[in-house]
Amino acid sequence: MTRLKLACLAALVAAGTARAAPADIAGTWECRQPGVNYGNKPPILYFTDAPGGGASEVTVEVDGFAREVYGRAQLAQDADGWLKVKPAQGQEFSVRPEGAGKQRTAAMALRWPEAKADYRCLRLPSSASRPVTEPSPGAQNPQGTLAVPPSDAATQENAPQNAAPQAPAPQEPEKKQ
Repeated sequence: MTRLKLACLAALVAAGTARAAPADIAGTWECRQPGVNYGNKPPILYFTDAPGGGASEVTVEVDGFAREVYGRAQLAQDADGWLKVKPAQGQEFSVRPEGAGKQRTAAMALRWPEAKADYRCLRLPSSASRPVTEPSPGAQNPQGTLAVPPSDAATQENAPQNAAPQAPAPQEPEKKQ
């Protein structure tokens, strides 16, 4: 009876992990293999929640890998803790989110079936999570206006605030002697 309870518990834990997986892997990941110099262009892996998708669906895209992978993908939990990613277009691969531990940046391993070594991927910061700063006082403009500094600040300072712009004064042509 205890073996049956343990088997049921293990099945529940594995099912719970697979359901939570899209939230664990969503984001932009920079991936590197040990000993490979990528310069400033390491491979990038993108995961987002699939719109209207189920609990085990994500949208995936890769950039900088020697393969083309994109589209809606199904996630399936492996016995070893890896998530098998089956994309709509491209080759199937596996990822395994790593526990946070002492590191501050989320990490995961990426495995392609024919690769000699696994990739180590770090999640890049999301631009949506960065705080938006308020403009400094006096920098706000009325709705629908553009802040352009005047070309002649000294002349503009002495002009009344609500005055309409005036055309330049006509100049008389110089007489030749």
